[in-house]
Amino acid sequence: MSRGIDHVIHLVRDLDAAASTYEKLGFFVSSRNKHPFGTHNRIVQLDGSYVEILEVAEPEKIQGEGGPTSFAHFHRDFLARNGEGLSGLVLASNDANADKAAFDKAGFGGFPVFDFGRMGKRPDGSEAELAFSLSFLREPDSADVMTFVCQHKRPENFWFKELPTHRNGVSRASGAIFTAESPTDHQYFLQAWTGIRDPRSTSLGVVAETPRGSVQITEPRPFEDAFGVKPATSRGLRFSAVVFAGNAAKIRDAVSRSGIAAQERNGRLVIHAYGAVLALEVNAAG
Repeated sequence: MSRGIDHVIHLVRDLDAAASTYEKLGFFVSSRNKHPFGTHNRIVQLDGSYVEILEVAEPEKIQGEGGPTSFAHFHRDFLARNGEGLSGLVLASNDANADKAAFDKAGFGGFPVFDFGRMGKRPDGSEAELAFSLSFLREPDSADVMTFVCQHKRPENFWFKELPTHRNGVSRASGAIFTAESPTDHQYFLQAWTGIRDPRSTSLGVVAETPRGSVQITEPRPFEDAFGVKPATSRGLRFSAVVFAGNAAKIRDAVSRSGIAAQERNGRLVIHAYGAVLALEVNAAG
């Protein structure tokens, strides 16, 4: 079963400042949510996916030694090691336990399913109970990216059609772009994670076209040519850019009005913000 993009994690030091930048770009950003393990987030909800702007706001709540699948420990350590940036990509799961079995069989799993919940808010301001099951997989050589899948157990309390649309016309995350020195070295991991048996090979790397956005691994030099910035380097995979799509005219107008510097490259408006590359497609109308 193939798995589309569920959400992007953008780790920052100042949650409200980063949210303000997203708002200037024309995104509607939710109010602050708090996790019991010390991280806080604000959400940019799209059509079936979202951006999680994340801050390690209460590090004193992070207990114990953690491990490679500890959300709070990973992000505290990522921030200390790398600074701000795109720290994780989460794909959608219909059955976290079945996905765990698949990841274990492929040789990239071996981690328990993690169940947790928190209270969220409906558009009318009332509280709603949220629950999630997470199944992790990991490449040992890719320590600077968190990779897992998420099953929403109370989706009716998370996805709201009543939320305001984004002023900039963005409707979806159309792509997630990773960099690596040798993209084909990660092809089997990409297959296991996305459920796409035959990722497409290109001159730039490998691409899995999922039901909700593409997941691409490319070399650092073509990435620099495409986005105008050298990607941060890590051993293994590094999550380097997220691509958004929607109404191209509205996107162009919103970015122009934002006052935020953007380069137009290859049909995208490219913005470098808080350690991340945010690319908004402007070469299509829908």
